[in-house]
Amino acid sequence: MTRSDSHSPLVLDTTELRWFIRGSLPAEVAVWFTGSTGVLEERIDTYLLDGRDDVGVKRRFRQTLELKIRQLLDERIEFGDGLAGPLEVWRRWSPAEGLVEHVVDERWVDVHKSVVKRRFLLNGTEVAFSPVVEATGAGCDVEVAGVTVRGDHWWTFAFAAFGAPATQREALLASWHALVAAAPCPEPFEPRTARAMGYPEWLTFYS
Repeated sequence: MTRSDSHSPLVLDTTELRWFIRGSLPAEVAVWFTGSTGVLEERIDTYLLDGRDDVGVKRRFRQTLELKIRQLLDERIEFGDGLAGPLEVWRRWSPAEGLVEHVVDERWVDVHKSVVKRRFLLNGTEVAFSPVVEATGAGCDVEVAGVTVRGDHWWTFAFAAFGAPATQREALLASWHALVAAAPCPEPFEPRTARAMGYPEWLTFYS
């Protein structure tokens, strides 16, 4: 995570893995994941629809412009029982004013999100998560979210590992092992039946 000066955007490099599942978020999954530590955030993000799966442009809370570019589509990893997907290495700039060309309003779409997040260190220890405190050190944020776009309901399960690039894969796996060690996944938890993809690829369905 870098910022060259007070006027430069915050730059964050992450290794991510995300699944989307059509339908509403099952209550059992929400309860399992939230536990006593999950932090809920309700928001509307507005995304640019440009048909690309390797670039994401959005206005967080319909305000702060952010740019994400996929740097690498990396190895496929297996969690067991069919849960698998390729790691995606992303770089995010926030705010990204001046980095994105102006586009017409018709190419933007609102995505309503109900997001629960938890944060784990590199060794799998859970620490308090705050939506207003940027990740530092090495670790991984994990989330479950219900999302709605143009009246369609989906839910998503995702990892975003941060810190030194060499530690991000390890941090992602450590967070998964910590989750399932604390409480086994409930029966409706089925991201293994869904396609692993990031928000830009998912939104190509609506471009």
